[in-house]
Amino acid sequence: MRTIAEVIRWRAQRHPDLEAIWFEGRSQSYGALDRASSELAAGLVRELGLKPGDRVSILDKNCPEYLELVFALDKAGLVAAPLNWRLTAREIGAIVEDVKPALLVVGEEFRSHGVAAGIKTLTYAELPRGGDDPFRDRDTAVSTQFCTSGTTGLPKGAMLTGPALLNTGLCLAIEMPEMREGGRSLVCMPLFHTGGTGWAVWSMQQGMTIVMVREIDPPKLLDVIVQQKIEVALLVPAVMLFLTELPQARSADFSAFTHVTYGTAPIAPDLLKRCIDIFKCKFCQIYGLTETSGPFACLPFEHHVAEKLLSCGRPMFGARARITGSKGEELPRGEIGEICYQGESLMSGYWARPDATAESIRDGWFYSGDAGFMDENGFIFVKDRLKDMIVSGSENVYPAEIEAVLSSHSDIVECAVIGIPDAKWGETVKAVVVKRGGSALSEPELIDWMRDKVAGFKRPRSVDFVDKLPRNASGKLLKRTLREPYWQGFTRGVN
Repeated sequence: MRTIAEVIRWRAQRHPDLEAIWFEGRSQSYGALDRASSELAAGLVRELGLKPGDRVSILDKNCPEYLELVFALDKAGLVAAPLNWRLTAREIGAIVEDVKPALLVVGEEFRSHGVAAGIKTLTYAELPRGGDDPFRDRDTAVSTQFCTSGTTGLPKGAMLTGPALLNTGLCLAIEMPEMREGGRSLVCMPLFHTGGTGWAVWSMQQGMTIVMVREIDPPKLLDVIVQQKIEVALLVPAVMLFLTELPQARSADFSAFTHVTYGTAPIAPDLLKRCIDIFKCKFCQIYGLTETSGPFACLPFEHHVAEKLLSCGRPMFGARARITGSKGEELPRGEIGEICYQGESLMSGYWARPDATAESIRDGWFYSGDAGFMDENGFIFVKDRLKDMIVSGSENVYPAEIEAVLSSHSDIVECAVIGIPDAKWGETVKAVVVKRGGSALSEPELIDWMRDKVAGFKRPRSVDFVDKLPRNASGKLLKRTLREPYWQGFTRGVN
């Protein structure tokens, strides 16, 4: 299979009556999903006159209609360009201006965003239907265009072909044989993210039934996991934290769980150990980016031991990784540099940003912007985003290392570490902490607690206590938001 349209066609032919999607008490078989997406694809071509390569943006929370539309767009030779429903109308307008979609499809509650953006907008119910599969999908064409997380500015559109996205699914199937035909896979990440649509497509590649939730509500999500007997899931650390903080999680029946995949953000070792204790199944960590069609490295459960708990694993089948220095040279094992990827899952480029594409992809290698090193056995250790690195007195400080230590404190729910300007040292380390309810933990106490745990230049010099940390919809910390108040008046984000 070379296109995502071929996935649903083949699955519908192989087992038309097998349940493809479960959502809020209603089901749709593979056969029904194939027919419905073909009729929708035909309608888009015949009634709306959309041309191959046209972008169609989607703005809604998770629902079966969303995924049906993604399959229909590929069948029609169109590009699905999902939008983050958590953004404001103004932010949506800026992205629409960049993407220039021929059509915006919205859930009813988001219709006003389309009006504000001044673009042709239809709900699912208003889309034209009728006719046979137009078979306009091509394996060389871009099929999906996901916005990058936008933690450092306006999101860029990463253009992915069918073979790139499906290659990731094949690699995951090798790493996780628990993804089986007829099994049940949880789709709780937003479909505007590769962790949502990608995970759904990868699960369907293996003939699984995807159990979808509209958005993440921890108590309701826990009930779905138990009642629907979820076998495999992709979760982010923030969701794992929310679930394991629920009192009922300790007594819930997770016996159907066979494998939990986690990624998109660093995880505290103590949280991982708690999850293993509660869910009692295999865990694997994955590492990748939107630009690499999701994960390209994996840490299997058998390697969740000792210092390897801090690794994101080794490159999956067919993927190549290396660590490079500031001049693009490959660094020796153990030295920290920029993590680079080469392989079949690489994006075609950034939409309408040739300069950004040329900067990120050089000589066939994608430069991730992540700092890390590779050990003698090929395990990758991500230290941090290069842009998040703190330089204090000419020493490099990687926030993720300090956050892992802070997270082991019994009074801390979650935390973030940032660099703030300092006249003497250039930058000093600040911790932003969410305390457990009722905790009396103070700034001096926490700083003193860190004294024998990390080197002096790495220790936080100040602590802010907050109710919650800012995150984007994929669960990534928005450190830019935390840093902004301290860097006002500076012409650049380093000092």
